[in-house]
Amino acid sequence: MSVHRSAERVALNDATFRSANEGIEEKAEELDVDPAPFLCECAEESCTEVILLSLSEYEEIRSEPTHFFNVPGHQVTAGPHAKVVAERNGYVIVQKLGVAADIVADLDERSGAEERSR
Repeated sequence: MSVHRSAERVALNDATFRSANEGIEEKAEELDVDPAPFLCECAEESCTEVILLSLSEYEEIRSEPTHFFNVPGHQVTAGPHAKVVAERNGYVIVQKLGVAADIVADLDERSGAEERSR
């Protein structure tokens, strides 16, 4: 996991996992599954780790466009482009920094939808 990734690569990888997790949340709500299995949102594109989160935990993290959840230890895959802002039972919350933060905010499906409707 010591591969150096650019801020853009980190942001794009994280945004890809976030997009998949949006679909998981939608299906979990539809099926009334809570907690639900979400994909680790780390910068390692081949990561397949799963984190069990309640839908309210997911929403709390998801409410901040630059915040993502990782399996503990996976935050290192983002290198200098993220920092841990909270440690929870079974996962950490990381905040994207600098250019990576700008990119994930721009790619955020929820923020973009709000801005397009204005």
